[in-house]
Parts: sequence; structure tokens; C-alpha cells
Amino acid sequence: MNTDFQPKEFTTIKTVCGKELDFTFKAIKLARDEKHNFHIVYRTFSDEFIYSFCNPFLDTSSEHVYRMISEAEAKAIFMPLLSPENARELFSTAQAPAMQVQY
Repeated sequence: MNTDFQPKEFTTIKTVCGKELDFTFKAIKLARDEKHNFHIVYRTFSDEFIYSFCNPFLDTSSEHVYRMISEAEAKAIFMPLLSPENARELFSTAQAPAMQVQY
């Protein structure tokens, strides 16, 4: 057992426009689509949305690009992929998608 533990520095998230963010967010959601692509969105406490995308089966680099996107863009990506409960956690005005019930 290692008895000489030294905490390591952590790396902040840096967007392509140069904004750096620490690891405290209002909401973080990860969703996988039908092609096994992972979509990650971070909602900051100032209601900004940071988005990243990867396909772990195809991506060979360890670098991930983080972009700032609008709430409308985040909704377009994540509303079809999230449950109503998860959508409400991410979007303050999220409406549950209408579901058709077949008998």
C-alpha cells in the first residue's frame, strides 16, 4: 500500500475559445447515441453550456475539444437522448417529450 500519497494538480476544462473552467458545474450529462458516439455537456452556474463529443471506438487521441454552445444547440443534441428527469436537471425549462401510447 502506498503510504506516501501526494495529491496531483488537476487540469481545468479549456474551451476552444480559450475559456478555462474548474470542475464545479450545475449539471453534467453524458449520453450515447445509436452510433456509440458519446455526447457530454456541462452546464455552468452562469448558465453556459460546454459541449464535447467522442467516439471511443474511433478516437485515437486523448485530446477532447470543448466548445461553448447555446442552450438551443444543447437541447437539439440532448433532448432526444435524455430521459425527462435528466432533461429537467440540465435544462431549467425542459419539457418532457410527448410520448404516444399504443394499445
